[in-house]
Formats: sequence, C-alpha cells, structure tokens
Amino acid sequence: MDKKNKLVFEGVGEPDFQTIASKLQNMIESNALHYIYFSGGIGAGKTSYIRILLKNIGITENIKSPSFSMIECYRKKKKTICHVDLFRMENPSAWQHGEIRSLFEEDDNLVFLEWPEKAKGLPCPDIHFTITLGNYKHEEKKRDVSMYLKRIELLEIFNKCDY
Repeated sequence: MDKKNKLVFEGVGEPDFQTIASKLQNMIESNALHYIYFSGGIGAGKTSYIRILLKNIGITENIKSPSFSMIECYRKKKKTICHVDLFRMENPSAWQHGEIRSLFEEDDNLVFLEWPEKAKGLPCPDIHFTITLGNYKHEEKKRDVSMYLKRIELLEIFNKCDY
C-alpha cells in the first residue's frame, strides 16, 4: 500500500463516520467507486459503518446484516449495492464460483465487502477500510479507522469535499 493514499482517523464515533460517508457519497453517485472493503475484528463496527454508508446514499429499507446469508443487495436507481460478509466462508477461493463472483462482473454494482482477508484473488478495492478498537473500550463506541484509496485521484476528490 502506498502511504500517500492512506488516511487515518482516530477516535471515530458514528457521527464522525457519517461525515466520512457524506464525503464518499459523491464518489459513489458518480460511479467512481465499485469495491469498498472493510477489515477489522469481530465487533469492530464494520457492519455498523456499512449501514451508515447505505443510509447515506439513500437506502431506506431495513438494512440486514449478511452474517448468515453472506449477501444482501439493495437497488438505488440503476445501481445495485451489495453488502457481502465473508466471515463464514471456509474456502478462500469459494467466492470465485457463484453469486459472489457475479457481483464483481457487473459494472453498475457497488460492493461493500467485510472480511476480505478470508478470500483469495479478490479484485483490488477502490477503498479499503481497516477498523480497530485502538485504545478505546468497546462501550465507548469509538474506533480507529484507516482508509486506503487505490488511486491518488480518489484521495484528492475525498479531500476536496467539505462536510
């Protein structure tokens, strides 16, 4: 990872992540992003942060965790937005055969993917979030968030947004 393309936010609460989500909204709506990955331990907040992103881009229906189903998809205009959770995937290549693979083949899909480290050979994400408890207790609802952007242009667009 090129450190120039990485942002680190410490002590991020859900309102702070809402600000990050607002800055990502234009990038999502302009189709600049297709794959956003989320890494972090159990309970780090991956699903909660994905819910914030989904609500921010206008998903109004009930947002379910895909922990058991592995995939939950939502429709927004011409875009399909899929939330994928690979935690229960045992074979690192299993995603390449079936429904998960097909999500990566459609140009108008946006994929939010949890636990990318459980898979082998995934496409390179446009953004990769790593969420950790850092020095905070679980009850504090604060996290340290690292955000790696694949292209420097994405970082420039992100930094230009004022929210």
